[in-house]
Amino acid sequence: MSAPESPLAAASQWPTGLDEPVRTGHHGISPDDIDPDAVKVLRRLSQFGYHAYLVGGGVRDLLLRRAPKDFDIATSARPAEMRRLFRNCRLIGRRFRLAHICFADGKVIEVATFRDLPEHDEGDGPIQDDNAFGTPATDAVRRDFTVNALFYDPVTDEVIDHVGGLEDLAARRLRTIGDPVVRFREDPVRILRAVKFAARLDLNLDGPTEAAMRSEKSELRKAAIPRLLEELARMLWQGAAERSYELLAELGLLELLLPEIAAFLGRPVDEPWKPLRNLLRVLDQRFSGEQQYPMGVLLAVLYWPLYQAIVAELPPRTDPSRLRRLAETLVAPAAIRLRIPRRDVGILIAALEGQIRFEAARRQKSTRVAFARSAAFPGVLDLFELRQEAEPISAEAAAAIHLLAKESPGADVPPVGTLLDFEDLDDGEQRRRKRRRRSS
Repeated sequence: MSAPESPLAAASQWPTGLDEPVRTGHHGISPDDIDPDAVKVLRRLSQFGYHAYLVGGGVRDLLLRRAPKDFDIATSARPAEMRRLFRNCRLIGRRFRLAHICFADGKVIEVATFRDLPEHDEGDGPIQDDNAFGTPATDAVRRDFTVNALFYDPVTDEVIDHVGGLEDLAARRLRTIGDPVVRFREDPVRILRAVKFAARLDLNLDGPTEAAMRSEKSELRKAAIPRLLEELARMLWQGAAERSYELLAELGLLELLLPEIAAFLGRPVDEPWKPLRNLLRVLDQRFSGEQQYPMGVLLAVLYWPLYQAIVAELPPRTDPSRLRRLAETLVAPAAIRLRIPRRDVGILIAALEGQIRFEAARRQKSTRVAFARSAAFPGVLDLFELRQEAEPISAEAAAAIHLLAKESPGADVPPVGTLLDFEDLDDGEQRRRKRRRRSS
C-alpha cells in the first residue's frame, strides 16, 4: 500500500517534507538553556494564539549540546501583527519581512513568519521574490540543510522535524533539503555555508551534497560578493578555520575565490600548507565566541605564507618600499574581486610588510619608535603574536616587539589610498562611484 501523498507534493519542483512530522520529547533541551528574552517572545506569541517555535541553528546547537549564538523564532503571526504585539518591534527586509524584537544592551531576537513555497522553477536560479507566508511544513522545506530545519515547541516541550534532520544529526551528516543542485543554484552561498557547518559542527557531507558542491561551484560567481567575503571571514574566526580552509581546497572552492593563494598552497597534503595550517590552528585555539581580530588581520593569516616565501627569495636588506609594493601586488586582485573594504586592505598590507620591516626597524632607535607609533602597528603586532605560536621566532624578536607595543598609541589605520592605488587597479569602479555622487 502506497504512503499518503505529502500535502506539499503539488509543488513538484520543490522538496517535500516527511508525510507526518516527527515529534519527540526526548531531546535534552531545557528552558534554562534558552535565552530568557527569547522565552518571553515565544510565550507572548503563544498567549495571543499564535504558533511560535524556536528554529534553525539555535535548536541544532542545543541538540548538539553547544551554546547557541542566536535564538531565532518562526511564527504564524504576520509582521504587522507582531508590531502590534511588541512595542520594541522593528520590521526589516524587503524580499521577506522580518521582525526584530529589541532588548537591552543591543540584543535582538529575530522573528519570521512561516514562509510559503515560492512560485519558482528549478531553472530560474536565485529566488528574487520571497514575501509569501505559509505553514511550519512549508517553512521547514524552505531552509537549506536538514539539521537547520528543526523546530522546538516550548508549549509541548517537543522538537518537531519535518525533513529528517534528527536522523541526520544523529548520524553527524550534513544534507541539503531536496535536490542539492537545485538548492545551490537558488542560493550559491549555501555551498560556503555547507563548508562552514561541516567544519564547525564536525559533520560529514553526504554524497549528493558534496558532489553538487563540486559540480555547482561556478555558481558562486553569481552570488552577492559581500556575502562571499562575509562567509570567508567567518570561517577564519568561528573556531574551525583549519578544517574550513582544508575543505575549501579539497572541493576546489579556494581556487575559485582566492586563486593566488590556492596556486601557491596546492593540495592540503602538500608542504606549503604546513605554515598556513599552523596559523589557522592558532586562530582556532584563540577563538572565544566573538571576532577578536579585524578582517585585515584574518586575511593576513591567509597571505602570510605566500608573502613570506616570496620575500625569502629577495636579496638581503631589500628596500622597504619594495616590500610594500610586493604586499600591494599580492593583495590587489582579491581586494578588487571580493571588494574588501579599504580599511581592511590597509590593515592587511601593513600587517604583511610590517613583519619584515620590524626586523630592520628594531635595530635603530629612531626608526623603532616611529614604527611602533605608526597607525599600522596594532595589525602588525596581532599577526606577529599569531606567528609566535605557529612558527619558530626568536625570544629576542618576541621581546623586542612587545617592548615596542608599549610605545604604540593604537591609532586608527589611515586611508588605504596611501597604500594601494585603487584608481589604477579598478578605474571603472571609480568612474561608477563618481557618476553616482553626481546624480545624488
